Amino acid sequence: METRPAEQLLVDVLLTDHGPCGPYDAYRRLRELAPVLVTTSGALVLTRYDDCAAALRDPALGKADESLGFRLSEVPEELQRRAMQRFRRTMLFRNPPDHKRLRHLVASAFTPRHTEQLRRKVVAQIDDLLDGLSGRTTADMISELALPLPVGVIGDLLGVPLKDRTMAAPLVRDLVAPLEPAADAAAVRRAAEAEDELAEYFSRLLTVKRDRPEDDLLSRLATARGDDVLDDDECVGSAILLFAAGFETTTNLIGNGLAALLDAPDQLAMLRERPQLAAAAVEELLRYDTPVQTDGRTVLESTRVAGVDLEPGQVVLTLLGAANRDPARYPDPDRLDLTRAGPSGLSFGSGIHFCLGASLARMEGAELFPRLIARFPDIRPAGEPVWRPGLSFRGLASLPVAL
Repeated sequence: METRPAEQLLVDVLLTDHGPCGPYDAYRRLRELAPVLVTTSGALVLTRYDDCAAALRDPALGKADESLGFRLSEVPEELQRRAMQRFRRTMLFRNPPDHKRLRHLVASAFTPRHTEQLRRKVVAQIDDLLDGLSGRTTADMISELALPLPVGVIGDLLGVPLKDRTMAAPLVRDLVAPLEPAADAAAVRRAAEAEDELAEYFSRLLTVKRDRPEDDLLSRLATARGDDVLDDDECVGSAILLFAAGFETTTNLIGNGLAALLDAPDQLAMLRERPQLAAAAVEELLRYDTPVQTDGRTVLESTRVAGVDLEPGQVVLTLLGAANRDPARYPDPDRLDLTRAGPSGLSFGSGIHFCLGASLARMEGAELFPRLIARFPDIRPAGEPVWRPGLSFRGLASLPVAL
């Protein structure tokens, strides 16, 4: 089979703003045409669930600059090096043993046990936000719910002052733009500027935490001793990462999930009548419209993935949204079914880089959705949703509803 048509289809997938329908039909066509695609540049692109899961767990694959995505537009090398220079020194882009050292310092704050201890505070924040919507006829579910809830939760966990959170959140959106395959020089430049601003802010905040530590994660980072001590860039980068990862995926989970429920009134009614389905519903919503669509790896040592022999330096791109709609794993994958049984989706990745905050994001969604639809049983669309551009981070900029 010629790879050129499949490679052109891949480029279309990576460059298109897919909007309400998402990239899923294009994924299906790519999977049917070339489920294991080796591009002319030597990158391996995977769309099947089993192949993606195996690649993410393969210890011969790791993180490097190449895993930031396919550079489909010209970006000066100096600018590429400058952008995300501290972010790239975090656990997200490090391999063992550094990865284990960086993750160990904060991992205990995200265990299922600790997440359960946070449940009461999360529910209180949800109730406060829903109280603020009471008596309203319309609302934007992104700016008034999907964004402020996880920003508030991670802000409390880290110890970011309330007054600073609305300043830092928009900078995160600029910071992660280079993770999009089609990021251009302007986006990378904005990311570099955003990282500089975030680094300056968190450097000051970490200094305060070091002098007057409290019971929060930033204080733990700032006062680490012995084997856990981080250098300045690692400390600042980790603070930025934890704040960014704490809300970016969860905001998309809430927004994408609510949009999917509004498009499937039978499933919305089922969840209203059976709130005990909440945890399973979150898993299905994560699968159905995946918040993070791609995950990249770089080959660290010779290995074989999906039947392809790989050498160090090659890039492996796993299309998580495609894996989550693989009909070999999920019958009728394009249908939303809150009672669906089957394997856990790959929405939070897999292997050593499995999302640290997965249990927290799941808990936030499981507590929010039943409360929202119980408080506003007639919730319905009130205009066209606005989707953010890009592929890697699939989410809404606006979701107007009638309450």
